[in-house]
Amino acid sequence: MKMDSEIKLTITGLVYNQTVVGTYGLVLSEENGNRRFSVMIGEPEAQSIALKMNNKKSPRPLTHDLINSILNSFDATLQKVVIYDMVNDVFFSELHIQKDSTPFVIDARTSDAVALAVRSECPIYIKSEILEIVGTEIEPLEVEEPKTVLPENDEDLTEDDLDLLSMETLEGMLDLALSNEKYELAVTIRDAIKRKHKTI
Repeated sequence: MKMDSEIKLTITGLVYNQTVVGTYGLVLSEENGNRRFSVMIGEPEAQSIALKMNNKKSPRPLTHDLINSILNSFDATLQKVVIYDMVNDVFFSELHIQKDSTPFVIDARTSDAVALAVRSECPIYIKSEILEIVGTEIEPLEVEEPKTVLPENDEDLTEDDLDLLSMETLEGMLDLALSNEKYELAVTIRDAIKRKHKTI
């Protein structure tokens, strides 16, 4: 039986989920193609991924920092992460770890697997048959402008939430807040934009 081929992915971004408070869409794209898909992940995992991608450090090691340190202490290397299945809209992933010449495959939540991958700077793959199901093709010349909306409860939006959003999304939200005369929210978003400028 022919094995499914694996397609390399890149992290395109994190999108705040407007419908389920405290969740984010982790957007993944195939490296050599136009298909992409998103995985719903929790706030702690989203912050963990965003911190590493923005080269920021937590005052104390996060869970994924700890796991990475343990692997390093035992001279084990995370070789790759593979999203190998999807059941009832839930993705299943594996950690492929090498210790000396012995390979280990460990089941993991996709959010945890990706958070570890960005720390180990190891590649992320998806089985081709899964990408066939979940992937949405994006035209290369298509200008993607995701619709920016404001959350119904402004107080639910924390500084950490805003720091995870892209500059384009923040600027769109600022325009919306001003046009809707939500001036307190506009100030909060403007502060997030200033923080973003400092990290660029």
